[in-house]
Amino acid sequence: MSHAQSRPRRWCAPLLLAAVAGLIVSTPLAGAGEPAKPAEEKPDFPPFEKVTQGYKQMPAPGGAFWTLYYNKKTDGLLAVIPKQMLDKNFLLATSIAGGPRLTGFMWGDRVVRWQEMNKKLVLVEPDLRYKPGEKTEIGEVIRRTYTETIVLATPIVSKRNGDPVIDLDKMTKADYAGIGRLFGGSVDASLSRYAKRKVFPANLELAVDLAVMRRGSEGTRARIHYSISKLPKNGYQPREADDRVGYFLTAVKDWTRPHTDRTIFRRYIHRWWLPKEDPQAAVSDVNPDQQIVFYIEKTVPKQYRRFVRQGILEWNKAFEAAGLRNAVQVRQQTDKTFNDLDPEDVRYNFFRWIVSGRSFAMGPSRTNPLTGQILDADIIFDDSMVRVWEARYAQMTARGPASEYDPQLWAFLERHPEWGFTSLAEELLPDDHSVSGVDLGLDHELLDELGLHEAGLCTYAHGMAHEMAFGHAVLAASGVLAGNEEFIGQCIKETVTHEVGHTLGLRHNFKASAWKSVDEIMKTRDKSVPVSASVMDYNPQMFALDPDKQPVYLTNTLGPYDYWAIEYGYRTTDEEYKTEAELLKAITSRCTEPGLAFATDEDTSFFAPDPLVNRFDNGDDPVDFARQRTALARKLLKDVEEWAVKDGESYNRLRRSVDMLLYEMGRSTRFAARNIGGQYVSRNHKGDPGAREPFVIVPAARQREALEFLIENVFSDAAFDLDPQLLNRLAPGRWRHWDSDAYDSMQEYPVHDRIAAVQSWALFQVMNPATIGRLYDAQLKIPDEQEAFTVPELMSTLTRAIWSEIGAPPDGTFTERKPYISSVRRNLQRRHLEILVQMVLSPPGRTLPADAQALARITLEELSGAIAGVLNQEQASGLDAFSRAHLHDVRLRIEKALNAEFTL
Repeated sequence: MSHAQSRPRRWCAPLLLAAVAGLIVSTPLAGAGEPAKPAEEKPDFPPFEKVTQGYKQMPAPGGAFWTLYYNKKTDGLLAVIPKQMLDKNFLLATSIAGGPRLTGFMWGDRVVRWQEMNKKLVLVEPDLRYKPGEKTEIGEVIRRTYTETIVLATPIVSKRNGDPVIDLDKMTKADYAGIGRLFGGSVDASLSRYAKRKVFPANLELAVDLAVMRRGSEGTRARIHYSISKLPKNGYQPREADDRVGYFLTAVKDWTRPHTDRTIFRRYIHRWWLPKEDPQAAVSDVNPDQQIVFYIEKTVPKQYRRFVRQGILEWNKAFEAAGLRNAVQVRQQTDKTFNDLDPEDVRYNFFRWIVSGRSFAMGPSRTNPLTGQILDADIIFDDSMVRVWEARYAQMTARGPASEYDPQLWAFLERHPEWGFTSLAEELLPDDHSVSGVDLGLDHELLDELGLHEAGLCTYAHGMAHEMAFGHAVLAASGVLAGNEEFIGQCIKETVTHEVGHTLGLRHNFKASAWKSVDEIMKTRDKSVPVSASVMDYNPQMFALDPDKQPVYLTNTLGPYDYWAIEYGYRTTDEEYKTEAELLKAITSRCTEPGLAFATDEDTSFFAPDPLVNRFDNGDDPVDFARQRTALARKLLKDVEEWAVKDGESYNRLRRSVDMLLYEMGRSTRFAARNIGGQYVSRNHKGDPGAREPFVIVPAARQREALEFLIENVFSDAAFDLDPQLLNRLAPGRWRHWDSDAYDSMQEYPVHDRIAAVQSWALFQVMNPATIGRLYDAQLKIPDEQEAFTVPELMSTLTRAIWSEIGAPPDGTFTERKPYISSVRRNLQRRHLEILVQMVLSPPGRTLPADAQALARITLEELSGAIAGVLNQEQASGLDAFSRAHLHDVRLRIEKALNAEFTL
């Protein structure tokens, strides 16, 4: 606006009078001597009675959190939101109650509140990651910086005594929760319908069958359960987290903390509120109103219910040791008892049996993000876990460690696919299996969205399915009934106990299985004696070569870490420790005691340094466990035809069993390989009694022992001495139909592919950039007087072992049937050559230390010279065609790699 435009207008008196006079003259008279009637004020909203025509108020015994009105004809739902609830936090939780993916899964929860604005109710989510900082100097800055998220806005359709009325369909039949993406389509509200509508004084429970349309008029229904409830107000006090004890946590950034503090975060563990009935007693019953009660859903098969009950109640041992008696209770739902309870209702905790077709169990919980208090927990357990699981071992063997849940490894292989392994069969006949190998039907982005990458996705049941298949093989081979109740019961109980541990707030502890030696574990017969320090590890089943010496199948009771962790999370102050700070300090000071070491999901990546932190390993020496497990697999492989397939059955069962045993051999040897370049990691704090160093390099002798184990059990011909008659009986699965568990696109058995996969991933384990980098750094971390295992020693030992045929002149005459270098060894040598070439051609100092690249270059040069010596000898004329062609090809590839150009 110009200066002239902004100047105020000036009215002269005559003009102003004329304007007023004109206005009066032009205004019609209301009537002789009658004053004009004021215009009728238009109401802001239609009358409540008119809006609710056709709707019926839903019954709410005891009162209603929100009053609901339902129209049966239109399947419409109106909600009256009490005005005193505006700008007040409440919990909005969603669960997947039905549909082809993740039925029973807690989908999400958020703390939200309604705000009235411009004739709308706006649902907003405050950013609770930041402490508001009220009554502080920077409180206003904090609130201005970390603003609310608008979840949705819906028109106010009417008001009842000042309370806003909204069309609840706009929220519950919309797709604000991202369900469409999960089911691969978009939600059509007009085709969606309510399945359940329940009103209670402190919560609403609504289930909606959403129509998820994929293309055109085709789609599917997914039942989504909405639980809308008040946040509790009780005597709960948050408890600070400690990195020596594994709890899920709520992290809040607090800008009001003094600048001298070491962190601006406040980290609270997730736990239940379990007040004592007698606060003065050292050991007291938990107040009955606050006990953790699990309902076993009536869908759980009757023959397994007792194992489920035992697994849940097992935790009472740890709670009582922490001063809380009868903390956990179990009730059985039947058609007559507790039948009206909804598993998705936030007031109830359920153990649920699902049939997704995937080996899956999970124990998620919902918490108050302001405090970390656990409000609700449901465990889902898939029926497939207790069925013999032999499918997809071909893919799992080919993908090696990438077939397991490992976001770091997935990211590495996505960026550097040349380090991975792709079988010839997959190249010829690609399938549609995800590289992730986590058979949940979830992509990586979705895992991130669920927050599972951050918290650690529990794939225990997925791995336990393999353990059960392997156990089935052992029991079948030893003549013991494969489906015996004791075996299955121990597996179910331990898995249930593990998942209940998650619902109590506990994270995985993957170092717990290193508590005892393999020898000690194999001598344990008493089920009441733990063989692992924690049920929160992924504990494998243990089997003896001699059935008469069979130990307990797996740990079946809580270990010392479980008692200690529960004590940290739930013990209250008493006469001995009058303040919480004193109490927690006393508990954590014991962290160096045997069995209390802790390491969790982020510590067990393929690239993580500690060889004692693995999923499904056992014992304090990975080589001992690998030796025991590999020997058992070889014994089973030797007489596999006798136990794997019965008269009248398809030979495809034989193929599945061989694949399973090869996978087990490959996985076990990778545990041993982790000693190479390994470092034992400790979470001890400075000043802890008997504290260990944060890092201790694995002794050189142990690293050499691991390498010799690999050379003998993976890289030698003898490691894969398979009977030709057996190989000709590995028939393909012929059932080609949807989701088939017995179909092989490649009919012939690609034996070289299977062996190459096991060997390739073992090589990757010891020659990947992370292992080489740690070995390289270790030379500066080991005192001069201490022996070290070095990168040159690793590379020279591997090269001598893998290329041993060229270490001496060939003696004799060889044929294609009896070659100088076997086909298995030729494939191994090519893979070793590929890795050396990758090391040489990588940009110096980027992926690998430059010194390691220089070593790889000189290794190739020496290898080329040695091969030239073999080919130039008189005896070389006796070489078979395969071996001669192989060595010529290797020399040519080395020459090209060494002469390749690269940017300086």
